[in-house]
Amino acid sequence: MTNGKALNRDAAKQQPESAFGRPLDIVDEKLLTKGEKFAALERWQQSILDQLRATSEGMPTDGESAGYMEALEEIEEAKRRLTPTDPSANGGSSGRGG
Repeated sequence: MTNGKALNRDAAKQQPESAFGRPLDIVDEKLLTKGEKFAALERWQQSILDQLRATSEGMPTDGESAGYMEALEEIEEAKRRLTPTDPSANGGSSGRGG
């Protein structure tokens, strides 16, 4: 969540890294729809990838590379938590015919 502060929905969707402390905070945010949460996570991920790309082109990172990698891992975890699990996707029932 947003640490008790009122959430600016536009900022949360456009610059989620400035509205949330970490990617997993987005999962429990009540003021965003599931689609908005996915979009915010995608935007955050793209922002990190852009920063890493700039780093590879010689821009200084101020030691942030490890933090970027952790954030990318959290973004993937947040997406997993937002994706419903379908028991039938695992081969259906475990009973065997016979």
